[in-house]
Amino acid sequence: MTLSDKRYMPKISIIIPTLNEEKGIKDTIQEIPEYIKAYSEIIVVDGLSDDNTTSEVEKTNAKILIEKKKGKGTAMRSGADYARGEFLIFIDGDGTYPSDAIPKFIDLLEDHDLVIGNIVPFLKKVKSKRVGQLYVYFSTKLTNLLFSFFGIALEDPLDGMRAIRKIDFERLNLESDGFEIEAEMNIKAFNHNFKIAEVPIKYLRRKGKSKFILDLGSQLRIVRMLFSNLFDGLIR
Repeated sequence: MTLSDKRYMPKISIIIPTLNEEKGIKDTIQEIPEYIKAYSEIIVVDGLSDDNTTSEVEKTNAKILIEKKKGKGTAMRSGADYARGEFLIFIDGDGTYPSDAIPKFIDLLEDHDLVIGNIVPFLKKVKSKRVGQLYVYFSTKLTNLLFSFFGIALEDPLDGMRAIRKIDFERLNLESDGFEIEAEMNIKAFNHNFKIAEVPIKYLRRKGKSKFILDLGSQLRIVRMLFSNLFDGLIR
């Protein structure tokens, strides 16, 4: 049975936003456990990559959506709109998050509304951290402190691997176009009294060039979003 068969209704929709991820996307898809693939659809939302990302996806059983408007938030929303599954799994296509951890997220969604990955316990155990790991580790500590200031207790609040029911994703009415969508999701989930869980996961070597480190605009928008919601009385 294929994804084009109208009788096939997947339980899970795995959504992977990409932009020039030719080095990591194929492995990200292939490492999803086979028994999860059996009742899932895999949706790669590509923001007009100018490398071989789409060619690599075509070697797999994933569906490709082309999103003309760039931005991780835009891609996540487009993927969610297209998705047919009850559960949505978001994972980056650069190989940093372990696709084989998806079953843990699904299990926790049975009695939680939002499940977020947490790479901090893994990074704490790494004795000799690479430059990229050091940056990410201190970045998570900083965002943890920032979110805690606003009463949102998450050890790794901006982790890109997360799971949520489609109906709950729609309830949040997310609007962000860039990386700040994860911060917006946290804030709105908190304000909707969602039951949130964090899952300890590995943080692997990135395949390809990072975009978030260079995207200072998104980082500033995250800070502005937190303060804006505080002053608007949205964060309780």
